[in-house]
Amino acid sequence: MKKLLVVACILFSSLSIIANDKDDKTVVAKFKVTTNKTDKMANLTFIPSNSEKVTVKILDEKGNVIFKEQILNKDGFSRPYNLSQLNGAQYTIVVKEGNSTYEEKISIGTTEITATSNALVATASRTDNNKVELKVLQTDANPVFITLRDESENIIYEATVTDMVSFIQKFNILQAQGALYFEVKAADVVKNIEL
Repeated sequence: MKKLLVVACILFSSLSIIANDKDDKTVVAKFKVTTNKTDKMANLTFIPSNSEKVTVKILDEKGNVIFKEQILNKDGFSRPYNLSQLNGAQYTIVVKEGNSTYEEKISIGTTEITATSNALVATASRTDNNKVELKVLQTDANPVFITLRDESENIIYEATVTDMVSFIQKFNILQAQGALYFEVKAADVVKNIEL
């Protein structure tokens, strides 16, 4: 009889734990933002927790609303946002569903600095903390002399690229501290870029 009573108590407590788990579960919306920095696009994927309208806002760096729309789609949606015509680099995407608000800060642009002339265009940008990307486009296939220095004027990289009208080169700058300086020379044109 004691064994039967113990088994009944264990069974009852197990059932009450399972019942409590079901009561405590809430449905949470799924929210994801992906970005394409090259095309300055942001893609929002949202699966709502209920079938209410959701409000989507895009805020600029200062918190000003630059875009707002309401969407009703109980099954969820995936929506691209083209930010290429905007000047900023930092945005916040906010989705409000009922009393819940989801937001994510995105960096869609880079701090890209360009030096141009008719014969040579050179652009450098930081792609992350340890990498820099240099893009070069020229009208003729002149030899291009590249020098990369740190803020102490130490040469980090030096090379000559020949027989190419355009190219993209990536640099690992793990050992560099502070500001970086590119000097790009082709024919009689010299471009200096500070990052």
